Amino acid sequence: MSSPKGVSKPSFLFLLFSFLITLSAAAQPVPGSYYDFIDATKKLPAGHDKTSLIIYRPDNVGVLNDIRCFLRIEEEAGKDITYDTSRITATYEWMSTPDIIRNYKHTYFLSGGMAMHLKLKKGRYKISLYTPVDQQNNFVYPESGEEARTALQSGVAEYSQSQPFQWESNVFEYNTENPTKVIFVTPTRNDNGFYNGGWVIDYRDGRKS
Repeated sequence: MSSPKGVSKPSFLFLLFSFLITLSAAAQPVPGSYYDFIDATKKLPAGHDKTSLIIYRPDNVGVLNDIRCFLRIEEEAGKDITYDTSRITATYEWMSTPDIIRNYKHTYFLSGGMAMHLKLKKGRYKISLYTPVDQQNNFVYPESGEEARTALQSGVAEYSQSQPFQWESNVFEYNTENPTKVIFVTPTRNDNGFYNGGWVIDYRDGRKS
């Protein structure tokens, strides 16, 4: 292999080596991006639009995995526009099969191990998640750490517990011009580490905080 005209062989090899190093560095995961939860060496899922927002809910433990949290999107003034298809559309994927994009049939929701792809018309939005009482799959509310631990280990479904209530997340204010294209959803826990009914939306993976 001959070097380009006007460039000595040692200089050419140095330039080639520098280029490869730069290319390798560019492929590394970028904090706050899609690559936080997908290997940077893998292709993006089929149909993914890099300008859309991804809401990722990692796998949870036990019964929490199957309890759904439902999407709510409001405009700046507070009007619910979740199903205004002129401004919002959503698809999803299971992270176990990231190459298959699926359409929602009815409501926009997330279970453990799902990623939602939101295509949003340019603007500012208030994003939140909620779980009604009738969608909580008979969730057992921990009254105290020791009591919850004993009950869960023994398989007891009912014991002294708090009154069921609708779970709500924080409100995540999102601007489509924001460079962050991935946000994470994790369930809330009490001081003893037990799930206690609620969701946290953040641009960081809550499991690592």
